[in-house]
Amino acid sequence: MSDHTPGAEPTPEPTPAAPTSSGPSSRPSFDSASANQAVETLKSADRLDLGIIGAGVLVFLGSLLPYYTVSVDILGTSTSDSASAWHGFFGWFGALLALAGAAVLVAKLLGVALPVAVRTTVLALFAGAVLCTVLALFVTPGGSCDDTFLGNTVCDAIDQGHGFGYWLALLASIAGLALAAVRRSAD
Repeated sequence: MSDHTPGAEPTPEPTPAAPTSSGPSSRPSFDSASANQAVETLKSADRLDLGIIGAGVLVFLGSLLPYYTVSVDILGTSTSDSASAWHGFFGWFGALLALAGAAVLVAKLLGVALPVAVRTTVLALFAGAVLCTVLALFVTPGGSCDDTFLGNTVCDAIDQGHGFGYWLALLASIAGLALAAVRRSAD
């Protein structure tokens, strides 16, 4: 026996409607209006905060330039080469600390709630960047000539140093640290 009565059409089960693309999305959307608002927020920020952000960006850019240099002059023939900060731990780590300090400050200025004391965090990150950059002055990738079994004549022919990128990163990280200290004490 069946519940189907002759001549009656069975009622179809309702199907769920497919989501439409015009409805609200669960993902945040970034349009030109929110980008313009972020630009206006940064334009109206304190000049010292903008200086801190700029210092972080300059440290990072300095890390991409010639950071470590070496020149060799043997028997009248000389050659030189350079490497970025990304060839030695203290160079790249200092650059990332300064960039992180700038990023934390940008997030605060844009209204992102952070679970840390922002001014203290920015100050600590720039202090770490200065420390690492100063250590990069004394610790070079590959060690020094004094650490090798080469004789003094060969070591005298090798000159290790620091390029423009290093000095830019050092000055910018010191400036960022000073500005972060001033802003922390002002708040």
